[in-house]
Amino acid sequence: MNVRTVGDPKLLDYVVEKDFEDTVSRVILSAIESHEKGVGRSRLVRLLRGKDPGAILSGRYDLLDHFGRLSLLSSDQLLDFLGSLERLGVIETKEPDFPRLHLTGKGRTAMKRRKDIPAQIPWPLPPRELPIPRDPELFSDLKKERNRIARDEGLPPYCVATNLSLAEIVNRGVTDIEELSAVPGMGETRARKYGERLLSMVQEMG
Repeated sequence: MNVRTVGDPKLLDYVVEKDFEDTVSRVILSAIESHEKGVGRSRLVRLLRGKDPGAILSGRYDLLDHFGRLSLLSSDQLLDFLGSLERLGVIETKEPDFPRLHLTGKGRTAMKRRKDIPAQIPWPLPPRELPIPRDPELFSDLKKERNRIARDEGLPPYCVATNLSLAEIVNRGVTDIEELSAVPGMGETRARKYGERLLSMVQEMG
């Protein structure tokens, strides 16, 4: 997964996706991996929340890639999530005098595999209301096709289309690529790349 696809303004969209925890996990693991000598918890949290001016002053693009990526979450939420990742054994704390987080061998393996990282989010996240699809059966079929495309492409499902976008496709009665590209979250690129397969489900149900 390319963590650059995770943008904070759209992070709430991913809450309704089953792999939200995996997405956040990979952002965190990638940020830790960018620090060869490890990184302290507080500094990592400041970096991910966009509260670390030192990351900007450093000029390091690998740090800037992660700057503010999880600013939607509070410091306490991120610290809890780090605890969950540590309990899973994908990160560990070294240098007891100056504790720093590092990836474990298990963590590096997890970064390379497509299998979800089962970290737990032990707090309520901000709700995101999903529009009620007018045709639940079509919505279900679209989700299945979206997931098949994601598996074929080796991508998380939301990189193909979020559940919010699929609900809009149903409710707007989308029938062609032009209409599909106007659906929030789709755009011309996704519509061209995945539109034929998604629209084939609409046509079958029509």
